Amino acid sequence: MAKALAQKRESLSQVAYDQIKDMILQKELIPGQFINESQLQEMLCLGRTPVREAILALAQDNLVTVHPRRGIEITRPTPKDIHDIFEIRSLLEPTILRQCFTMVDPQWAMDMRALLLQHEDDSAGNSAETAAPLIELDNRFHLELVDTLRNQYATNLMRSLVDYLNLIRVTAWRPIRYRASNREHIDILNAILEQDLEKSCRLLSDHIHLSYQEAINTMMHSSF
Repeated sequence: MAKALAQKRESLSQVAYDQIKDMILQKELIPGQFINESQLQEMLCLGRTPVREAILALAQDNLVTVHPRRGIEITRPTPKDIHDIFEIRSLLEPTILRQCFTMVDPQWAMDMRALLLQHEDDSAGNSAETAAPLIELDNRFHLELVDTLRNQYATNLMRSLVDYLNLIRVTAWRPIRYRASNREHIDILNAILEQDLEKSCRLLSDHIHLSYQEAINTMMHSSF
């Protein structure tokens, strides 16, 4: 009985975590907004314990900040946050691609390119709210490329960045950037399939830099 109750509590905490994270990434909860546990309990129709555990997990993922006596603040990425996360990406990802270039599966590259091409001319990137398919493919592209190295620490590091990267995208990317990023992924895959190491690494570095510039320029001129 005790084990079943613990599993149920864990399940409800995961439900709360997923729902709050979705509200953040869909901008139903706005960066910089303050909210309290009672409001979240009412919104989610869940009890205090799963909501509190979800908040603690979200705080660990840097999606919220808990302020004693003030409430829960939805994370607002700062220029320093954006700089730091893209700096580590610019050091990590091109180096991994160079290291494992001969290990990249051509079939994976062709399949991934086909998926990206399906979204090249559609309207998925017309707004942040409708860009979910492109965000999902963006994450998948980078995660699976890093996975090619078969280094658990590199994989874990990249996975730890995903949620915060999603927050940066929905907060600091103009809608046009989603489709431009999709095109850049296709160009990188084309270079990989052409077996052009230098071009592949250069395009990947350029892609990360362009994504950084989009985010930092938007944040520097943001009114919130």
